[in-house]
Amino acid sequence: MKVVVIGGGIAGLTMAILLRKQQRQVIVCERNEVAASHGHAFLMSIEGLSVLNELNQEAKLPLKKQAINLFNLKRPDDTDKIKIQLDDWFCMKRVDLIEFLTSFFDQDTLKTGRSFSHFIYEQNKAVAAVFENGDIEYGDLFIGADGSNSKVRESIFGPTLFSQNEVNEVVGIASYSAVDDKQKVCFKKFQSDECGLAFGYIPVSDKEVVWFMQYDLSLIQGEIENSPESIQVFCRNMLSAFPEDVLNVLERADFNNTYIWKTRDFDLLSRFHAANVVLIGDAAHLALPFTSAGTSNAITDAKCLSNLLSSNRDPEQAFADYYAERYETVRGHIEQGRHLKETFLNPEKYSERSFLLPLIKSDAKLVSTYSDNPLKIIYFTDPICSTCWIIQPILRKLKLVFGEQIHLEYYMGGLLPSWKDYNKGIIKTPLDAAKHWDEVNALQDYYLSGDIWIDDPLHSSFPPSIAFKAAQIQSNENAIKFLRRMKEMVFMENKNITRWDVLEEAALESGLDTALLKQDMQSRGEELFNEDLRFKNELNVSVFPTFFFVEQDEIADRISGYQPYERFEEIILRLRPYFSKESKIYSPEEIFGLFGNITSVEYSFLTGISNEEATRLLEDLWTRKILDKHINNKGTVWALRK
Repeated sequence: MKVVVIGGGIAGLTMAILLRKQQRQVIVCERNEVAASHGHAFLMSIEGLSVLNELNQEAKLPLKKQAINLFNLKRPDDTDKIKIQLDDWFCMKRVDLIEFLTSFFDQDTLKTGRSFSHFIYEQNKAVAAVFENGDIEYGDLFIGADGSNSKVRESIFGPTLFSQNEVNEVVGIASYSAVDDKQKVCFKKFQSDECGLAFGYIPVSDKEVVWFMQYDLSLIQGEIENSPESIQVFCRNMLSAFPEDVLNVLERADFNNTYIWKTRDFDLLSRFHAANVVLIGDAAHLALPFTSAGTSNAITDAKCLSNLLSSNRDPEQAFADYYAERYETVRGHIEQGRHLKETFLNPEKYSERSFLLPLIKSDAKLVSTYSDNPLKIIYFTDPICSTCWIIQPILRKLKLVFGEQIHLEYYMGGLLPSWKDYNKGIIKTPLDAAKHWDEVNALQDYYLSGDIWIDDPLHSSFPPSIAFKAAQIQSNENAIKFLRRMKEMVFMENKNITRWDVLEEAALESGLDTALLKQDMQSRGEELFNEDLRFKNELNVSVFPTFFFVEQDEIADRISGYQPYERFEEIILRLRPYFSKESKIYSPEEIFGLFGNITSVEYSFLTGISNEEATRLLEDLWTRKILDKHINNKGTVWALRK
């Protein structure tokens, strides 16, 4: 079976390489005389990169990429509005990726200078593609990968009804160093809160950035002359009120290689194929560039379609299945692009809370046992409560065994208002706390160090408690990750979690927007914390942790202080005898995917194996580069390698 791919960009080249790995005969036809290389750089998700990494094992050239760790939205006055960590996003130069992909081909398999004209049909199926230079390429299957202005799409579906062009984007490259810390490589965007105007830049290496300026067409009169000088003057005038950082990028930009992109999209097609002709990438579906989804989608399309063609005898059924698999994802991208355009054009109607990241990311999550009537458990805790730290394995095992059949609600208890007149049993000073933590560590054989109370004693547990309540405003799930990370820092890493720089580090690692977090800590977060304290007093809570098991809005049972796992399970099954216990044996990847950071002791407890066996297994996974390990003052924390 011979496959003809029309379009030698990223989508078409990737598709062809994957099909050749299946031992299919493939010809790529590209309209340009040299392989398509227009465009500067783009963001790539891990979904797209994972496909390229598979190809990298057989490539003649290295796959060049720059990891992007942060997204920071600022206003033109340089104030932070959003600051959030990015996981598994990379910036790549288009020319580098095209060179990487074309290295798999020779002149016999990659035909350039072929601009598609029409198909020749026999019995309602395409048998050949005809090109404007007179060339004819016969084949059994034809794949249209010729971009947003696809002639293949027009030939099988007729003219495309594009959305109105309301936003343009100037795109360029600048010799500008924006990488000071490899762990904090930032996609930075400055966006007006008064009109549709934004400037952003993304490092493509430690010496270069790709930059863009987005602008509402209603802000200007007429067309901008398409010359380097005119574009340079235009950008400087539009961005004159933006901060020095923006002006420095423009100062180092090469305007001889800058272009204006007229952004638009089209409604999702009712199908991606007609008979034996199928579309992929922008030819099949087009989202506005606000989403940064285009290149990742093109590569994911190619992977999805190639997999289906390898497992289906009937290509047309494979094409139909390909549409079914990709439909929801690309429809969501189109909708997100339109929402982002709306917020961009009308910033006065939206706050940063309604701002969607200009990125697409899908997170695979472990499916938990579901219940439409979960048992509510009210949990009073505190970020510096040592007993709350050592019961972490118990809480995680409850999640693993009962899943969504139980619902844990977190409340802060306010353990340490300040050291003034503080008197909780034997603890009256920071030195008493240090001694107590070391005693708990010796008794429980769990990672716990009292060094923080000697080296840099916390003045109160209120700041991290308020930070947790502020985090809950954004995301309860990420707030729980944040609380866990704060505890790791204070109990294992000797870090003072009352300090903003430490809180910000923990919040970024937990998927929180730290600009919003800082705002909320000073307003609604403190109010929510005070509500927790009032609720604690109503329930007469004086010991942490304290758990209330709630049945039909009534407290049915209570646990205070440290209790073994069996005690929790006994209460849960007594109140809900019909609950099922998860019997599945989870793989290490599934367990880490659910919980994130895990200590060796926790892994031993969750899996029922000895500490020694757990350590050997985790070390093996680390050696095989499946896990990362972080050695702290009191032990090792493991996490899936990114």
